[in-house]
Amino acid sequence: MTLTRYRGFEIVSRSYQLADSGRWTIDFDVRRSGRGRSFSLRETHASAAEADAQCMILGRRIIEGRVDGWSVEDLRVEIRPVEAVVQLITTESLTVLIVGVVAILGFSGLAILREVR
Repeated sequence: MTLTRYRGFEIVSRSYQLADSGRWTIDFDVRRSGRGRSFSLRETHASAAEADAQCMILGRRIIEGRVDGWSVEDLRVEIRPVEAVVQLITTESLTVLIVGVVAILGFSGLAILREVR
């Protein structure tokens, strides 16, 4: 996996070797502000380095808007603070954290009530 920053985006190659042919795939993500889009081609290369280089070249061209049918235009739009909070709240890890905090507060409240009696 290779990561390159380009014009405010991250291009992350996810090339992998095909078992049957031993060749490497063109698979990558273009990410920005915690969001991303995945891309892949049927084209393969002889080495991981060649495949990763092609991922980076194609990722840059997509960011520049030079690949018909592939766009990251929606990733250019900044997330507003309210949308960022909503996005954060909907993540699984935050949900687990909130449930944990509520459980701790609940048990603490029960312990206090027992001592008061």
